[in-house]
Amino acid sequence: MSDRFKGKVALVAGGANADEEKLLGFPGLSALLMARGGASVIIGDIDDANGSQSVKKMQNSGLNATYTHLDVTSEDDWKSAVDVAVSRYGKLDIMIMAAGISDPSMPDATGNSIKIDKLDVDAWRRVMDVTNLGMFLGVRSVVNPMKEVGGGSIVLISSMMAKVVREGSNAYATSRAGMTHFARSAAVQYGPDNIRVNSVLPGWTYTPFTAKRFTEEWMNRMSERIPLGRVARADDIADGILFLASDEARYVTGSELLIDGGVTAWIGPTA
Repeated sequence: MSDRFKGKVALVAGGANADEEKLLGFPGLSALLMARGGASVIIGDIDDANGSQSVKKMQNSGLNATYTHLDVTSEDDWKSAVDVAVSRYGKLDIMIMAAGISDPSMPDATGNSIKIDKLDVDAWRRVMDVTNLGMFLGVRSVVNPMKEVGGGSIVLISSMMAKVVREGSNAYATSRAGMTHFARSAAVQYGPDNIRVNSVLPGWTYTPFTAKRFTEEWMNRMSERIPLGRVARADDIADGILFLASDEARYVTGSELLIDGGVTAWIGPTA
């Protein structure tokens, strides 16, 4: 087993799906792989049942893992999650902010989407709060513990939709674009403290978050739009997250790592 993260303490927000006996999300898989690589991992989520079960299985296999309830829009929940990390494991080295929410303006099964003038204000605000308020509170909560240990790594999970637009997804795409710019701003501010801040921009990925919409028929159709010819798996994204979280990326900060199979590089089929 690799000791890539030996001695590290990592907090993963939105990582409840870490049970490898089920369909894994890439945040949960990232948490599982960091623990297998020697890290002590705190998984924070609002899905308490799933998160607790995942952590119990990790503990039963000899891994250092803890679950804590974390609503990323709650300042108190972030403080509590950081307190768990520091009180139980003595420090905090890594934070992955991967909490997300579906955008009600996304196209439905028939391809219809909600336009900006018809989108409910509260629905827009909820997407922005989970993504943008969540990242702000998360970064604000972890930088001081990271300073105390001489630095750290923060990875914000954005989306390829930060780069391109499609029908609907107005709130989602805007919030994810905000994440990438916030990551650059935080990278500049905390670079002198040896705290690296980067963003990962996944493309279409089959996870528990997308499984209801990503039918086999849909994925086959989308594969024609992806230069690498397939929708991503959770491990395709997790590998990029782990690189940025690890010391292998010690000179990488303020960057955007696109993991989209080439979608945003291509205008698409011309015939």
